[in-house]
Amino acid sequence: MNADRRTAEGPLLFAAVTPGDGAGDLARVRGLVQACERTGFHAAVLREGTARNPGPFESTTLAAALAVVTTHIGLVAGVRAGGLAPYHLARIAASLDHLTAGRCGLELHTGDGPDAGVAETTECLDVVRGLWDSFDDDAFVHDRAQGLYWRLERMHRLDHTGRHHRVAGPLNVARPPQGHPVVVVTDPRLAASADVVFLDPVDLPEARSRREELRREAAAAGRDPDQLKVCAPLPAGAGVDQVTEWTQRQATDGFLVPVTRADDPFLVTVGPELVRRGLAGGGGTLRGRLGLARPGSRFATARR
Repeated sequence: MNADRRTAEGPLLFAAVTPGDGAGDLARVRGLVQACERTGFHAAVLREGTARNPGPFESTTLAAALAVVTTHIGLVAGVRAGGLAPYHLARIAASLDHLTAGRCGLELHTGDGPDAGVAETTECLDVVRGLWDSFDDDAFVHDRAQGLYWRLERMHRLDHTGRHHRVAGPLNVARPPQGHPVVVVTDPRLAASADVVFLDPVDLPEARSRREELRREAAAAGRDPDQLKVCAPLPAGAGVDQVTEWTQRQATDGFLVPVTRADDPFLVTVGPELVRRGLAGGGGTLRGRLGLARPGSRFATARR
């Protein structure tokens, strides 16, 4: 078993954090994310707001700021496909993964639009993952005695030419600690390219049905269905027993919990009880905490 893989025993907890509209809001966001970390959340999803009501912070910059005031909670930056070129997106995410020692993720949004938006986003993700594999894990040796910084044969050009993107590579950042930072999507049509899918509001039977459907699609595509985590919005007023029931009955792998204040009832009661029961908390990389394997490089087989 991959050393960076574990099976999450309790519900996965993602905190949805959207900054307000003032520059001084950084202190509030910092307090919320630190409270979520103490409460056992696996990750905080940092969203920028909407086109009509944008937040004061760009999400990946905010993640970098929060990296230095947190120690184990994952930091998932919400970005919109097409907002950044794949090369820049890959470089920023890889840098964040190094800054956080493997706690970075991306929540990718396609926005409203036709299926072409899904195709472009799928290609973008494929390019980004290919760029993350630009260097093998052992490429950088930092051997002063030999005057060798990195091994040229451990570097790979992507040379991608597709319908929407043309990217040569390689990326000028070492392979991320997680191999690939965690990819989260809100559009189930992108599930084949994702590690985590956030569902729209659903009741328990529908959540179970949709989770099973996505897992079947993953298996049909040759993926291990356990490597796709399907999470639902937290039901209104849900307590510890309801949260654990939904996961035990395999309706969801976890929950997306909106967090707007440090005394949120979930932070005060539900989260601490899950930690007490050993169902939340923990350290390591974000992939490890979510029960996701560390992916190998696409170039590893070709090198042998």
